Amino acid sequence: MQASETDGTDSPAEGFVFRSVEIEGRSYPYTVYRPRGLKDGGRALVFLHGMGECGTDGSTPLVVGLPPAMMVAPDRWPFVVLIPQKPTGESEWEDHEAAVLAMLDRLIEEDGVDPERVAITGLSQGGHGTIALASRHPGRFVAAAPVCGYVQRFWEDGERGWRAKPDGEAKRALIESFRSTPIWLLHGGRDDVVPPGESEWLHGALQDAGLTSKLTIFQDDNHNSWDSAYRESGLWAWLVDMTRAR
Repeated sequence: MQASETDGTDSPAEGFVFRSVEIEGRSYPYTVYRPRGLKDGGRALVFLHGMGECGTDGSTPLVVGLPPAMMVAPDRWPFVVLIPQKPTGESEWEDHEAAVLAMLDRLIEEDGVDPERVAITGLSQGGHGTIALASRHPGRFVAAAPVCGYVQRFWEDGERGWRAKPDGEAKRALIESFRSTPIWLLHGGRDDVVPPGESEWLHGALQDAGLTSKLTIFQDDNHNSWDSAYRESGLWAWLVDMTRAR
C-alpha cells in the first residue's frame, strides 16, 4: 500500500505516501493519497478521522471512512487526499490545526495542489474538526462535508462533556464564517453517540441566514453513517463539482 516519494520520473508518486511534519517538537504522521492515473492533480481533499483512529502509527486512519471507500471505488475520488493523524483522542482537531495546515501547505508547495481547490471532510471527531477548521479559517476550503460531526468541542483540557450551542455573537460569527464555504452535513438518524440534532442545528442556522447548506439524514444508520456518506450518498460528485477549476 505504501508508495515511494517519487517514481523515478520526477512525477508525484501514486498510491499512499507516508510522511510526517514536526510542530513545536511533536511529530505528526500523515498520509498523502494520489489515485493511479490522476489527470487533475490540482484538486485536493483533507480527510479528518475519528477518535478511534488517533495515535502515531500513521496507518490506522486508513481503515475507516473515506480511505476504504476510495480503495473500493477510486474513480469516484479524483483527488490528492491529505490524511493526517491526530495523536490523542482526548483533544479536538482544532488543538492540532497548526500541524494540519502545515501538511496542507506542504501539499500545495510540493504536490501541485491548487490552494483554491481544497475541500475538507471528516467523520465523528473529524466531523467536528471539519466544522471547526472550516469556520476558523474562512476561505481556506472551498467546501466542507462533516459526517456525524458535532458543533461545539467535546474535549476541553482532558475533560469531556457536551457544551451549549453558540448563541448571540458567537452564533453570528460561526454563521458568518461559512458565508463563502458551502457545507453538506451528513448524519445517521439513529446515532446514539453524536445526536443528529448536532447537524440539524447547524444546517438550520445556516439556512436561516440564507447560506448554502445541505443536510442528509440516513434514517436507519447509527453512528457509522460514514459508510453511507462515502459510498452511497453521491458526496464524491458534489466535492468534485465544488473543487472544479474556475
